[in-house]
Amino acid sequence: MTNLSVFTYTGHAVRTLAIDGEPWFVAADVAVVLGYSATEAMTRSMDADEKGLQVLHTPGGDQRVTVISEPGLYDAILRSRIPGAQGFKRWVKHDVLPTIRKTGRYGSDVEMLAALPSSQLLQLAAEAAKRAEESEAALAIATPKAEAYDAFIDADGTYSIGAVAKMVGLSQNKLFDKLRGAGVLISKGAMRNTPYQQYMHHFAVKAYEFERSNGERGTSYTTRVLPSGVEFIRRKVGALPAGSDAA
Repeated sequence: MTNLSVFTYTGHAVRTLAIDGEPWFVAADVAVVLGYSATEAMTRSMDADEKGLQVLHTPGGDQRVTVISEPGLYDAILRSRIPGAQGFKRWVKHDVLPTIRKTGRYGSDVEMLAALPSSQLLQLAAEAAKRAEESEAALAIATPKAEAYDAFIDADGTYSIGAVAKMVGLSQNKLFDKLRGAGVLISKGAMRNTPYQQYMHHFAVKAYEFERSNGERGTSYTTRVLPSGVEFIRRKVGALPAGSDAA
């Protein structure tokens, strides 16, 4: 597997490839940067495993080019006679190679696209258009639902159980019954109709103090539904579509 990347050093484009997870460099590009008279002059003395041939896909068609490995690159730098060779080596070691090894690529998206053949660019454009169309369709479906939910939300950003019941096409009592049956709400005791701890992130429970006829004070609890809880409830109880029989 190869992954072509392009970067620029002192105004010269240098193409790199990730081959089986290892960085390789287009020899002709490196030869220009390091001041060699020709690519062959740079690669002639390299070991066989330090150089090879690779087919690159370019807008002008497939090109068969010589590539050199990381050890081959260091050999070329060592034999270069230009003063800036060591600066190039340091930049490659501390910038380019760590980036390639981390991401499998180097360079901007624009540079990556410029290196792709026109057929692949057309395919990417078609895929992007399809994703955009799907996103617009999903938004069109979600917008009326969101607007309907907005009609029920209170100032504190929560919904009453009764409001959620209307959204999912059930009566309030039926929804309470289903939520208790599904193990979402507690069935008995002082905390009846409040959510179990594992579902609390979908609800808000408000406590209210009251005074009984005998003068004793007590606490009651009201369960409210957070926005994330609406679809959770719809899935959990297998609710009917909005507008169905609410019995």
